[in-house]
Amino acid sequence: MMNQEPVLNLHLGYTMNGKNILVIDDEKDIRDSISGILNDEGYYSETVKNSQDALIKITDNTYDVIILDVWLNESELDGIQLLKELKKTDVDTPVIIISGHGNIEIAVDAIKNGAYEFIEKPFSSERLLLTVKRSIETSLVKIENKSLKQKNLDDYNFIGSSNSIIKVKQLIDKVAPTSSRVIIYGDSGTGKDLVAKEIHKKSKFSDGNLIIVNSALMEPDGIEEELFGLEENSKLIKQGFFDQANNGTLFIDEIGDMPIQTQSKILRVLTDSSFYRVGSNIPVNISVRLLCSSTENLEKLVEEGNFRMDLFHRLNVVSITLPKLSDRIQDIDELIEYFSKIYLSNSNFKINDLHSYIKTNYVNYDWPGNVRELRNIIERYCIIGEKISENKDELDSGFNSKNVISMPLKNARKIFEKNYLESQIQRFNGNISKTATFIGMERSALHRKLKQLGISIDNKE
Repeated sequence: MMNQEPVLNLHLGYTMNGKNILVIDDEKDIRDSISGILNDEGYYSETVKNSQDALIKITDNTYDVIILDVWLNESELDGIQLLKELKKTDVDTPVIIISGHGNIEIAVDAIKNGAYEFIEKPFSSERLLLTVKRSIETSLVKIENKSLKQKNLDDYNFIGSSNSIIKVKQLIDKVAPTSSRVIIYGDSGTGKDLVAKEIHKKSKFSDGNLIIVNSALMEPDGIEEELFGLEENSKLIKQGFFDQANNGTLFIDEIGDMPIQTQSKILRVLTDSSFYRVGSNIPVNISVRLLCSSTENLEKLVEEGNFRMDLFHRLNVVSITLPKLSDRIQDIDELIEYFSKIYLSNSNFKINDLHSYIKTNYVNYDWPGNVRELRNIIERYCIIGEKISENKDELDSGFNSKNVISMPLKNARKIFEKNYLESQIQRFNGNISKTATFIGMERSALHRKLKQLGISIDNKE
């Protein structure tokens, strides 16, 4: 039975009016008590006493939360069996398991099979309402994240018709329908994330999430918690990236920057199709398609002792190498057309002006930032036009200036990069993380580049 000293009118500062909740319990008193508490807080609730009635309700209605008792008399399925059935058809609706015969085994079994939380009877109405509130908030965040991820998937297409890009597209079409792991190689800005998105969209995992993780931007001390999640006292505190990518795709960008200790745990995930959350010794079974990328050759990192050989062989089923933009110059017109449709819509400039501007100012340019640099230049032009070439820093760097003609490419490029990076760092007040994000470089790669060019800064990360 429920605790007889409940707080029946908790105003949690969050209106849940209109949220539909199904209560499944074989005891009428408990069903009515829970329903009354929920109704007092502005929820709409329905009650059933067994799995047969529950499955009929769920077929005909949509619920924001389901509250389910473990032990159901006169029911074809018990609570855990019904939970498994619910998760087969609707993985996102939070299910709160309740039981008057609670023990750690039942709690673990419930969470393992997808329950949001396990509550042991008797419980106060305060505990119930807080759990319902949190479950709805978590569900809303998941829905929003899915929407944002899908928007992100549709934001940009993989553009190009050069021979090198056609070969990449053909390889994507071959590998996408399989479950094979893929390593995507390429310089910064060549579109490694776009290849991952294309593979995911065309795969059997496309209904699941695509979770993108950048190893270079993760703090070493917290990386395992980020990847595998956190539990305290058998309660899920933080969901990790592997959890979020279950039945979907996990794309680990710059996997070469992953700490060796974490590499061994990723190897175990690939071997066992399961992992352990930080703070737990209960395995979590998953089905995840793993893709990864690297700007550096992983075989070289293996030889140097910076990457596990056994993990490399697990990952290296198929590799895709992306060409630099300077090696696919014939795609530039197509890329200009594509990005201009995105950025010129709110601009007074015309596509012909943009073509002329880029062909005039970037003749024989090496495009060190690849497609991402071209996109940034187009966006910038659409905002302020050719006036940008009057900027002294850019003139000094050789950008749109005749003095580059008299220099070897290597020297001109170094001058441009130094002035460009100094300007960007000044723009972000010395914050390396913000600078790296804006210019499209990994933070560790930017640090190396600054050292290479002899740029010293007062780091404000």
